[in-house]
Amino acid sequence: EPMVLAALWRTLRHRFDLRCATGAAEALELVESQGPFAVVVSDMRMPGMNGVELLREIHRRSPQTVRLILSGHSDFADVVSAINDGAVFRFLTKPTSTEIMLETLELALLCHHHHNRHGEAPGPDMAGEIAALRTALHDGQLRLFVQPQAGLTDGHIHGAEALVRWWHPERGLLLPGHFLAIAEAAGLSLALTDWVLDAACAQLRWWRDLDLPSMRLAVNITADDLADPAFLDRVRGPLGRHGVPAEALELELTEGVAVVDLDRAAEVLRSIAEHGIRVSIDDFGTGYASMGWLRRLPVSKLKIDRMFIDDIADDPDAYHFLVSLMTMAHDLRLTTLAEGIETVAQMKQVSRSGCDLVQGFLLAEPMPADRFPGWLRERLPPAPR
Repeated sequence: EPMVLAALWRTLRHRFDLRCATGAAEALELVESQGPFAVVVSDMRMPGMNGVELLREIHRRSPQTVRLILSGHSDFADVVSAINDGAVFRFLTKPTSTEIMLETLELALLCHHHHNRHGEAPGPDMAGEIAALRTALHDGQLRLFVQPQAGLTDGHIHGAEALVRWWHPERGLLLPGHFLAIAEAAGLSLALTDWVLDAACAQLRWWRDLDLPSMRLAVNITADDLADPAFLDRVRGPLGRHGVPAEALELELTEGVAVVDLDRAAEVLRSIAEHGIRVSIDDFGTGYASMGWLRRLPVSKLKIDRMFIDDIADDPDAYHFLVSLMTMAHDLRLTTLAEGIETVAQMKQVSRSGCDLVQGFLLAEPMPADRFPGWLRERLPPAPR
């Protein structure tokens, strides 16, 4: 996927000193000639050997290197085994958002620094982490955060994205990059989605009671959710419990989620849309979507991944690529949202491109959900006297 690799390179090169290899032999040669590296990220499938074999070999040669899997293939048995023996530190399912990728790399660098200072292996105790996450789900350690989304033409706040955080009793507030792969590998992803759906609907009920009826919350869903025959009931349940209309909820899926069984995904999402719940594609541009793919799914919104936004103020090619995405999306009558807006220059270029909505630190950082109404009141002009 040369375009995705190039986009990742553009995004990550500003924060990290990068080297790229196209196969295992080239990677091992880089480790020997230019290493040791702080962090190595590998796909599962590549020429020569698979990613787990490669990272085990790198572990043998350079045990202080933190090793990550970023893969579209869910070979969890091999990965969990490799995590338990210390060969792999984290597993991320591709496509993954740039935010989670950055969070995971920053965590890996912290572990590398800790290893160099204390001589301890960075690999986590997988069984212990799974048990801790189960406890978090049942003992109220999870927290709902939201990040607002604004319209570019009217400047109004249209809603927010729901984000989960883990308030760990010993490690403090943990971002999703620290635990999403654990949830997926442990079979806890459905329970995690259910927690977020219930927390999101509870917030929507509260916001409506505060006279914020037009706000919409977007919740991320996974491939496991789409494969669950009871998924529609799992979505309708919290809507009914909290008395929230279906149009207040939006479900986001990364563009690679539905590729394995497109017919099944289309059937499930059609039933979701028929109940008035909106569907959006998150991290668009990082995976496998095509116009034909989008036409078969009842999608109403595309969220453009931040890797296509980072260089938009300085790189004409990045801007023209974004304009092409906008044209395609609007031809398909889809709303567009640009993620990761951090500067005024980026905002101007995104606005010029014809994008409909924006989300990012320039507008607001993720905040605890119960702070959103106060943040919104502070943005509103004072009432006339």
